[in-house]
Amino acid sequence: MNKKEKLMEITQNLDMDRRTFLKSCGSLLVLMGLPFQLRDVFAADPTNATAIPDHVTLTWAGDPTTTQTITWRTNGTVTRGIVQFSQGMAGRVVAGNTQTASAITETLKSSLGDMSLHSVTLSGLRPGTTYSYRVGDGSSNWSAPVSFTTAQVGTSSFKFLVFGDSQSGNGSNPEYGPWRNNVHAAVAANPNARFLINVGDLTEEGQAYEHWNNWYDACKDIINIIPEMSCQGNHETYNMGWLPPSGATSEPYEYVHQFKVPQNGPNGLKGQTYSWDYGNVHFAVVDSQYDEEVTAETQVTRFPGTTFLDLQKNWLDNDLKSTKKLWKVVIFHKTPYYNKASRANEVIKAAFTPIIDKYHVDIVFNGHDHGISRTYPIKNDTFVSTPGAGTVYYVTGRSGNKYYTDLSKKVWDQFFYDSVDSPSYVVAEVNGSTLSLKAFKQNGALIDSYSISKATGRDTPATVLPAKYANTQVVVYGNEATDSASNPINAVQNGSTWYVPLNFVTVKYGTTSNLGVTGYTYNTASGQVTFTMGSTKYIFTVGSKVVSGVMTTLTNPITLQNEIPMIEVNDIKTVWGFTYKYDAAFNMLLLAK
Repeated sequence: MNKKEKLMEITQNLDMDRRTFLKSCGSLLVLMGLPFQLRDVFAADPTNATAIPDHVTLTWAGDPTTTQTITWRTNGTVTRGIVQFSQGMAGRVVAGNTQTASAITETLKSSLGDMSLHSVTLSGLRPGTTYSYRVGDGSSNWSAPVSFTTAQVGTSSFKFLVFGDSQSGNGSNPEYGPWRNNVHAAVAANPNARFLINVGDLTEEGQAYEHWNNWYDACKDIINIIPEMSCQGNHETYNMGWLPPSGATSEPYEYVHQFKVPQNGPNGLKGQTYSWDYGNVHFAVVDSQYDEEVTAETQVTRFPGTTFLDLQKNWLDNDLKSTKKLWKVVIFHKTPYYNKASRANEVIKAAFTPIIDKYHVDIVFNGHDHGISRTYPIKNDTFVSTPGAGTVYYVTGRSGNKYYTDLSKKVWDQFFYDSVDSPSYVVAEVNGSTLSLKAFKQNGALIDSYSISKATGRDTPATVLPAKYANTQVVVYGNEATDSASNPINAVQNGSTWYVPLNFVTVKYGTTSNLGVTGYTYNTASGQVTFTMGSTKYIFTVGSKVVSGVMTTLTNPITLQNEIPMIEVNDIKTVWGFTYKYDAAFNMLLLAK
């Protein structure tokens, strides 16, 4: 039983809550006279917050050359926040040359109780200048003094770090030691990094504050000196029941309130969708959590007259249209070009990639899948020969405790690494017209190295496109489909209609997962194909549109091609919900849902 549960049990037995109890006691003397069990529970704030500032975080809500946003928390007794800062003298606030700024203080609600959150944006700073600062209540409770450095005007040479999912992997065990070790290793190896980007799933349960306490503790001596410009993931929406509306997921309340980023996103998604410039790069962040955040209620209250995705599509189109920066980078959590066995994100892909194509975004950073992968340059959902003609999608691995065992290299991946053995990070370095990406294990071992030259439109190592398939290859969830004897499963075309061998349902997608088909049989005498998927038994018959076992009728009958039962591709959508796309450049028929 944790301290919160212990407190609830005791106060329920007393038929009063903690505040009522303490008020009725009237004095600290009464508290000290309590039995040890009660004294232990009431002595500590269950949020772990005190009057001394912690969770001190740098972000930018404005121009990185002249502003710096600083946010921190205290317990709820502190209602005033002050920043003292001075130019120079890294690590010390200089007496006699100190400026002060007052913070905006708000109540931060949480699963553990209420806290005070303080935030201020310092403005009018000198570009390319180091400032020392400390935060506190203006009286006796202060953070240790540290320093930050503003961006130089017009810089075209800088480095930043990108981290995949840092979550613990276990909701009941907020373990962030791997994230601690990884972020410290990355910063130690790259002390000149100008900022950090987390691409979502910072925590395992975004509304369970034990996870945030441990996440902040793991990087507390880093994000107070290097700005954290993050993107939220689906786990930031996990509700835990205390935050309305009731349900498994909700708006990412804790995330939005704690990370003070530019408020230039669309109404209803400010703090979740935003953009900023650093040097010669434009960064845009969008929210990919369509499944978790959109309900009938939120559609009416948050997105009247539009939708979650349309709102962001319009914003992203205008945002990318407006920038004149040399490089464009887009960041969102869920992967349009994924590594998981059968977890596609087709709705997100359809929403964002046409706009990414339209304005030729150079790099898209994603998380969600916990592997490291780099696609071929892609435009219009097909591979192109140079990054000057398309966008590279980079899945950034895992920076925390959680890994998957069903990842694999997909047909769109020019590079793939399964991150089962170690957390990792990506070092991105801009040097004028060159952008380089290097992925490292936590121990410093190099995993991938890639660079793009804007001057030539080419990359290193140079893109080598795959050969066009001689026969139309069926690709399911990004994997080349093969039968039990490892022979390719090929589609055939009858007029304008595609047919796919019915045994595509038996294909293994990745290393451990498939569609769950058992007992697939084809009886040549009766013409029947029988198999069970999950708990449903399917019986198809050659020459028939009727599917026994399910309430489904096909548009076209099952046919034979070289004695193999074939199903028309639109009927695959009717029966199982798969959509398809034919890629003529590489002679692939791609299925996903």
